[in-house]
Amino acid sequence: MNQWGNRSSIAWAVAAVLSVQLAAVPVLAQAQQPATPAYQEAFDKVFTGGETPLFDVSGNEWLQGLSITGFYSNTTGMWANSSNLRGLQNLDRSDGFNVSDSKNSLAVERNWIQLDFNYKLDATNQFFLRWWGVYEPSYDYESRSALGELYNQYTVRDAWWKNKTGPLTLFLGRQIVIWGESVAFRIGDVVNPQDFEWNFGFANLEQSRLPLFMVHPVLSLPNAGPFGSNFLEVIWAPGYQPIYTNGPQDFGGVSDFSGQMNSGGSVSLFAPEIGGRFSSYYGPQLNSSIGPAKCPIGGGGCRPDWPQLTNASAGLTFDNFALPDNNIGGSQAGFRLHTVVANTEMAALFWHGHQYLPTFFMYGNPTPGAAFGQNFQARYPQLNDIGLTANRPIYLPGITLSNVPLVLRTEGVWQDRTPFQSQDRRNLSAVQYSSTINTLVALDVDSWYAQWISHTGALTANLEWNNYTIMSPSKTMVYTFTPEQWRHNEENILLNLTDNWYWGAIVPDLVGIYNPDGNTFLVFPNILIVPPWTSKYSLLLEYIGIMSNDPLSEYAGGIFKGKSMFLMQFQYNFSLVSG
Repeated sequence: MNQWGNRSSIAWAVAAVLSVQLAAVPVLAQAQQPATPAYQEAFDKVFTGGETPLFDVSGNEWLQGLSITGFYSNTTGMWANSSNLRGLQNLDRSDGFNVSDSKNSLAVERNWIQLDFNYKLDATNQFFLRWWGVYEPSYDYESRSALGELYNQYTVRDAWWKNKTGPLTLFLGRQIVIWGESVAFRIGDVVNPQDFEWNFGFANLEQSRLPLFMVHPVLSLPNAGPFGSNFLEVIWAPGYQPIYTNGPQDFGGVSDFSGQMNSGGSVSLFAPEIGGRFSSYYGPQLNSSIGPAKCPIGGGGCRPDWPQLTNASAGLTFDNFALPDNNIGGSQAGFRLHTVVANTEMAALFWHGHQYLPTFFMYGNPTPGAAFGQNFQARYPQLNDIGLTANRPIYLPGITLSNVPLVLRTEGVWQDRTPFQSQDRRNLSAVQYSSTINTLVALDVDSWYAQWISHTGALTANLEWNNYTIMSPSKTMVYTFTPEQWRHNEENILLNLTDNWYWGAIVPDLVGIYNPDGNTFLVFPNILIVPPWTSKYSLLLEYIGIMSNDPLSEYAGGIFKGKSMFLMQFQYNFSLVSG
C-alpha cells in the first residue's frame, strides 16, 4: 500500500471516531438536562403555539376516539360614521327617547367561545356536539329599549349522531346542511334559516345559518353508465324546533315568539324592528300608538305604506306572530340527487318548507267605524322549491391559459308561491303571490399559482351573477314597510379576490357586491394575519361598507345604508383533548 493510501485510511478512521463522538454529544447533553416541568409543558401546549392537545387520552379504552377542540374569539367593531345612524327609525317619541339618544360609536364587542366535541365510538358510529357561549355587553343602542341581553347565548348549537352501515350514512340530530354554493347569496341554500340579529347575513353566511333538528340519511347509489358518484340525500325536519336564544324582541323587550318557543327555531331571527343596531331602515311606516281617532284614513291618508288600511284597530300592532305549526303539518322535507357525468357535477333538489322571514297579512273589518278594526299578523307561508346545480371545469386553449384552474358554477331554484306585500286596495290581505326563479352563474379561479402576485401563495377568485325574477310582476308589489316597487328582475354581482403571502401568514380578501338599483355597493374587504410559526392565533381586520343612493331598497341592501363599520377580530384556537 502506498503512502497516500495509508494516510487516507488513517484519515477515514479518525473521521469515523470523531463522527461517533460528535453524534453522542447531543444525546449526552440531553440526558444531563432536567426534565421540563409539567406546568411549563402545559403552558407551551396552550399558549406558545404547539399543536399538541392539552390532554392525550389515547391510552384510555373508553376515551379513545374523543377529541375536544375550539376557539375563543373577540370581535370589536366601530361605526365608520355614527352621525349617519338614524336611531329608532326616526320615531318622534314623547318620552325623550329620540334619535340622538341611541347613537354610540361602538358597533360590536362580541366575545364568543366555541367547543367542538367529536367522539368516534367505532368504525361506524360517531357523535358530534358544538357548544356556543356568546357574551356581549349592554350596548347603549339597545339597552334603552330593554334589549340589553338580546345577543347573549349559552347553548348547544349542533348535536348529531352519525352511523354508517353499508351504502347508507345516517345523521340524526341538530344539523346544518348546505346545498347552495354561493359566497354571499342564498339560491340552492334552502334548508336552514338564518340569524340576522347581530350581523349582516351577506357578510358571513356560515355564521348566520341556524341548525335544525332533522333526520338526514345519505344513500350511496351504484354507478349507472356515464353517471358516477351517485347519491341520494333526504331530509325531514319536524315542526318541533325549540329556540335556544333570546329570539327576536320588540321595543320593550317582549319576545315576538312568546308562547311559540317550541317552533321558534324553525324560522330566521331578525333584528329588532326598532331600537336594534342591525335593524333596517324603511320608508313611511305605521306607528302602533296611532289609532283611528288620531289618523282617520279616508282614501289612504297618512298610510302610504298600507293603502288598504281603512279601519285601523285601536291596538294596531305588527307584533302578532303566527309561527309554523308544531306538528306534522309544520314539518319540512326534501331531497337532493347528486351525480357526475361528462366531467360535470350535477344535482337536482326539491324542498317543501315555509318562508323563513315573516310576511305581514292584514285582517279584520275594513269598513270605517266597524267595531272590529283591521290589524296585522306575521305569518310564514308554505312553499315548494325545485332546483338544479351544475359545476364543471373549463379548459382554456394554449400553454399559458391551460394552467388557469377555471370552474363554471351554476344553480337555480324555482319557487311556486312567493308572498309579496301588495298595495292593491282591492287586496284586503295586503299580500299577493307569484312564482319566482332565483339563479346564479359563477366563474371561479381555484388556487392558481400566480407568481406575479405572490410566490408563496395561490390566487382564488369568484365572480357571481345573481338574478331574481318575479314571474308575475305587478306595479302594486312593494318591499315590506316601504312604498318602493319590486322590480321584475333583481340583479346582484359579486367579486371575490383572495391570495396569500408567506405561505398563509398574510391573507388579503377583497369582496364586494354591486346592485344597479341606486348604485348600491356592499363591500367587505378584509385581511387575515396568522403567525408563521403557529395557527393557534389569528387577527382579522375587516371593513363592512354599505353605499347606496336608495336607502329603501330592501333587496339591494340600501336599507342598511349608514351602518358601515370597521371590525377587528382576534381568535385563539385550542385543542383540549385528543384520543
